Amino acid sequence: MAGVMETDVVVIGAGISEHFHTHYLLSNVSKHNYSFSDFPFPDDVPDYPHHSHMAKYIADYVMHFGINEVISFQTQVNKIEKKDDKWVVTATRVEEDGKGGWTTGEEEVYVARFVAIATGHHVTPSLAKFPGQDTFKGELIHSADYKDPITNRLVGGRVLVVGIGNSAVDVAVDAATVGRCRKVLLSTRSGAWVLPNYIFGRPTDHYACRTFLLLPWKLATNVLETVVSLIHGSPYKWGLNPKMRALQTQPTVSPTLIHNIQRNNIAIKPNITRFEGSTVHFTDGSSEVVDHVVMCTGFRVSLPFLPDEVKEKVLEEGSNSIKLYKNVFSPAVGHSMAFIGFVQPASGGILSMSETQARWFAELCLNHVKLPSRAAMEAEIKADQEETSKRYFASARHTIQKDPLLYNDSIAAQFGAKPQLWRHPRLAWRLLLGSCGSAQWRLQGPGKWERAAEVVRSVPVTEFLLYSAILVVVLLLLLFTYLGYLISRMG
Repeated sequence: MAGVMETDVVVIGAGISEHFHTHYLLSNVSKHNYSFSDFPFPDDVPDYPHHSHMAKYIADYVMHFGINEVISFQTQVNKIEKKDDKWVVTATRVEEDGKGGWTTGEEEVYVARFVAIATGHHVTPSLAKFPGQDTFKGELIHSADYKDPITNRLVGGRVLVVGIGNSAVDVAVDAATVGRCRKVLLSTRSGAWVLPNYIFGRPTDHYACRTFLLLPWKLATNVLETVVSLIHGSPYKWGLNPKMRALQTQPTVSPTLIHNIQRNNIAIKPNITRFEGSTVHFTDGSSEVVDHVVMCTGFRVSLPFLPDEVKEKVLEEGSNSIKLYKNVFSPAVGHSMAFIGFVQPASGGILSMSETQARWFAELCLNHVKLPSRAAMEAEIKADQEETSKRYFASARHTIQKDPLLYNDSIAAQFGAKPQLWRHPRLAWRLLLGSCGSAQWRLQGPGKWERAAEVVRSVPVTEFLLYSAILVVVLLLLLFTYLGYLISRMG
């Protein structure tokens, strides 16, 4: 054993995602909304960064703030235990063995007052199981193991992609265009609303502003569905057949899926009923022969290193739900253990949400703020779960879904960083009508950043929302003028 190290905080993270090695991957969230609050992307990075831009951005962030000096790389956490008022984290050093595996080294033990579990919820791949799947003669992989059509030997083959989330659509388009596969099928159980990555010339996530998000969701979803149908035509026309409203699910964003469907490069299929060797049968009675299957069927929340008594307090048995106050803290455990990144963005990126969570945790560690009572937290968790079940389509990936802007406001309000319109009158209209990017949560409060207002101003406000707001104001003025005229006539 290397010895015991005493520290204040231990952060357990999963490292850079394997998806950074997916060769043709682009972010489906714009750089303004997929960045840290005090570290904007360089101006020359496109609206939707390539994975190489993302990898460099994170590496630059780590070096800029000196985080590399406190990271213990190639370390596997084995278990966490509570002893007295401290957390004991037992880990093992690991090395690559040159054969695609790992060899274990010496053990390390950390003793800390606080622990942050920052592994996120995309840890353990969830593989769908269909009757006869074991008889499939081709290659079946999860999207977690996908790199590109060449590396995964899909080129020229007959490919079935299962799922219709962002990963599924990216893999299908890759196979159809880069891999030039002779057949690409996209099987979906529930269908989807597919959004373009630009609407009226602006990144789609720029439309997720406070004004839009605070509309009654049925009204907001009517607006979104109308806009999408004007751009793409009805999703039913292309066989996408969504079983839910557009804002009842995590949006699937793709600039090219519809075009590839129109060109017969990709065919949409319903759910699978069974496999029979290389033949796959679908619920509409059709069948197809395929060589490769890529399961884009999501992930399960997994916390193998936690003791059972803690896991029982955090995870809902048999589901992907979590019992965490604002998706961060267990009422039974308290603020000594934070769960960072256990939230699914409805639009926008996970970086700002995780960062806001981490800032809240830091303020709690410093004893600058406090959590509500256990009873109050448990009541809010119950209310939040009920609201989520009403708002979103029943699915494992929607159990922890949140609108990033409103969620970040909710978290930032806990430590005084939620932007208040009266304190920023020159930015007020932007804060209402624009997505404003992640720097808006550095305008005030702990960690206030002197460049925050400048960066907020650099995020475009969509002309559609701006003109819509002006039109509403004009109509209200006309209405009040007319009412005044009627009142004067009556007098």
